[in-house]
Formats: sequence, C-alpha cells, structure tokens
Amino acid sequence: MSFSLFVAKKFINSNKKKTFINFLSLLSTITLIIGTASMIIVLSVFNGLEEVLKSIYADFDPEIKIENKTKQYFNDLFYKKISNINNVKTISGVLENKGLITLNDNKVVAKIKGVSPSFIDQNRIQKNLVEGEFYFKKNNLDYAVVGRGIKYALAIRSNNDFQNLKVFALKETSKLRPGLLNTGLYESKSLKTSGVFAIENNFDNNFIFTSLDFAQKLFNKKDKVSSYEIKVNNKSTAKKTANQIQQIIGPSFNVLTTEQQRAGLYKILQTEKFVVYLVFALIIILSSFNIFFLLSMMAIEKKKEISVIYALGGKKNQIKKIFIFQGIIIAIKGVLFGTFVGCLICYLQDTFGLISINMSSSIIENYPVKIIYNDVLLVALIVIFISSISSIIPANYASKYENFLNLNKK
Repeated sequence: MSFSLFVAKKFINSNKKKTFINFLSLLSTITLIIGTASMIIVLSVFNGLEEVLKSIYADFDPEIKIENKTKQYFNDLFYKKISNINNVKTISGVLENKGLITLNDNKVVAKIKGVSPSFIDQNRIQKNLVEGEFYFKKNNLDYAVVGRGIKYALAIRSNNDFQNLKVFALKETSKLRPGLLNTGLYESKSLKTSGVFAIENNFDNNFIFTSLDFAQKLFNKKDKVSSYEIKVNNKSTAKKTANQIQQIIGPSFNVLTTEQQRAGLYKILQTEKFVVYLVFALIIILSSFNIFFLLSMMAIEKKKEISVIYALGGKKNQIKKIFIFQGIIIAIKGVLFGTFVGCLICYLQDTFGLISINMSSSIIENYPVKIIYNDVLLVALIVIFISSISSIIPANYASKYENFLNLNKK
C-alpha cells in the first residue's frame, strides 16, 4: 500500500471527535449511494423496456427482410439463390398490401399479408394464436388468420365455417373509398377465418395473414412478391448473412436485420438512454460538491498533520495524492453500496413486481428491469471520475501548508 493511500484512509476513518466534517463525509457517501442506485435502476428499466419491445417485434418481424428500394413488387426470382446460403434456415415470399375487409355491415381497412407455405416454419405468428389454428387452405377453400382487433371490429365468431370475409383490393389507379364498393373498381375474393392472433394492438388491429397464392390473385400480381422474410440458424451472425445476401441480389434491394427494420425506434431508445446518462451525470456532479467542501474543510483541519508529513520528507505530490485518494475512497464506497442497493431493488422488482404500470392497455403488468453489467461498470467509472476531479482543487490547496510549522515557530 502506498504512503498516500495509507494516510488517506487514516484521515477518512479518523473518529477522534464528531464534527461537521464527519457529517459531511457521511452525507457525501449517502448522496453518491443514492445517485449510483438511481442511475442503475433507471437504466435497468430502460433496458427492460427495450427487451420487451424487442420480444414483441421479434414475434412479428423477421430476422432478415428483403425489399426492393424503388418498386413495391418484384419478380420472385431469388428464392433458390438465397436459400443456398448456409445460415439461412427458411425463406418465405411475402406479398403485402392494403385491402378492405367486410363481414355483414362491418368494414375495416387492413394490411393483407400473403405468405408462402414455408412461413409456418418461422413460427412467429402461430405461437401467438389465441383462437383456432394456423392454416390457409382446407378443402380447397382459402382461409386467413386475423388479428384480434380485426376480429372484434368485424364481429367474427370463432369456429364458424358459415362466415365468409369479403376482401376487396382497390385497383392501383384508384383510391380506397368504401362508398365505391359496387362501382367495379375493386377485385374481390372470399376468405374464411382459421385463427386469431394477439401480439400488440398495432399489429392486432391492422393485419391479416393468408396464403401468397391468394394475395397474388387478389392483387393481380402473379409470380410477384413485395418482400422476402428470412429465418436464420444463428442470430448472432444475422448481420453477416444479410451482407452475403446483399452481394447476391445486388444494390437494388434493401437487406434489413431486425434492428434495421425498426431503426427509428431503436435510435429513440438509445437517445433516451444517453439523456439518462447525461442527467444523472449532472446529479453526480452536484453530489460531488459535498466531496469538494469536505476535502476543503479537511485540508484546513489537517494543517498540522500535513506540515508534519512535509517535515518527515513528504512531497507536494504525495499530499495531493492523499486528498485525491480520499475522494476516490468515498466514491468507491458510494459505488459499492449504491450498486448493491440498485441491484437489490431491480431484483425485487423483477421477482415480486413492486411497482405496477397500472394501464389497462399495457401488455405487461409491472415495469420490466434488466441489469446490464456494462451499464453498471460505466456508472461506477462516471462516479469515480467525477469524484476524483472534484478532489483536485482541495488537494492543491492542502499542498500549500508546507511551512505551517515554521510559521508557528516564528
């Protein structure tokens, strides 16, 4: 142990008399504990919310999606080339467009998503079924799996083979207006309902799934698709696989990973997290004023001790280190106890759900939390760094007492 660190520990742990300095030392530690714990808790909540969003979108979005940059539809020519890539597990052709769906007097505009048979192997929508089964053909009849919101909007009754959904696709040169249903501007076909899925309101209220063949006939797009959706064997190398696909199909297409498909959302989450770092860094800076005043007062109180150290051959640099080490020791105490408190609260929230969201439309009951150790490490470094900086001025001030004993003798 270095001499400066040894003396710094002695100064902090000195309990000869209870003074305002002792109180300020305790207050400095407590404020750092609260700041550290709060920062860890808030960041963990952000991480938890991000994880929930990712899990929701993972149930709907493919691991890799391919779209044409300029055209809504393109020829279905790349299926075999893409499927030969090692990490590609399944590839599904998709044709997606808006249509009008009616049942009796009820009408709703929704996105009709036609998918090829291999889509079922991706196991995304069917694991979110709340009613019925996941199939699109039975006894030569066309079926659809609809979102729960669409089911309620159209008053669809489950397990009723006598109900037929009427699906209208507007011709590309016309605008979608329900009042024009009988004017010949629409292609129309019938569908039965095989199942109902529930993921999140934005999906449940706006999507129905049916076969690619049905969608191509409805929209008059034979042998065309609007995108490919791909499931990979190894998610960790999905980006590398996307690059391989890009090389094969050329620059006319966008090859998007899960994060790229929701780039705006993830950017907002990262920006919010960065703002949290800034706000709590400012709070830690304000808390470090306690350390500044503590060490400044201690520099005044320890004049004799500092002069004795000089008399014994101590150097200015050693005196400075003594006070900087004091700031670091206080910061480490705050970090250790703050991390313990923050992680304990996160554990209790995750296990027992101490704080509920209390929103009827929420898909989760309690605030989610997820501790990421890189965040904890970064918080610790921020606290220790700011505390060290706040110790520099008192350390410089204390190093000026070199001639204190000599002045007393005079």
